[in-house]
Amino acid sequence: MQFVNFVYEESEDPTLYTGPVPDGDAAYLRQAAAHLKPLTDDEYMTGPAGVLSTMAKYSYVFDGDVLYWCIEWAPGLVIVKMAPDTELQWVAVRSPVPDFGGREPLPEDGDPDAHDEDNNPQYNLIFTPWDAQYDEQCRESGSFIPVDKQVQTRFENALARVNALSGVIESRFDDNHNWVELCKENLKKWCGEGIRLKPAN
Repeated sequence: MQFVNFVYEESEDPTLYTGPVPDGDAAYLRQAAAHLKPLTDDEYMTGPAGVLSTMAKYSYVFDGDVLYWCIEWAPGLVIVKMAPDTELQWVAVRSPVPDFGGREPLPEDGDPDAHDEDNNPQYNLIFTPWDAQYDEQCRESGSFIPVDKQVQTRFENALARVNALSGVIESRFDDNHNWVELCKENLKKWCGEGIRLKPAN
């Protein structure tokens, strides 16, 4: 698995970079991917697409030609799977942090004081590439390098479906604020408590 991110250096045009996903975090993402379910185009346009108009942090992870869009969002992590010429899929995963986002922990979430802060693959999947966008030392320590044309093409192909849907969104929803609020409401309802996973050892 490889992280994919945009790096804005001295140019206004970003450069696409890629870096390896640590084995434990990759195993966690594959574990989550086993629970993916279909995401229709309408559901995407009135749910996850709205994330792009918020301040939510997110990342991209390549696994072959499959691209995972990983979003920090209640109940913890929302993952959208994209691949060329295939339907979208997604899953919501509950954060291993019992009081994530200031929520009241459920009994199944465990004791917040007993949580191991150093073992949170959801955080790693989002913020390892996010930090590398802005910090050269993070890029070097994470072995991030500029992509070649082949990876650039694979990335564009994986995003082709959602990029086409962005045009539909623009024509269908005139009021951006109301659309974003609709997306937030739907995500809250559709994600629910999320599935619970244990970090891979």
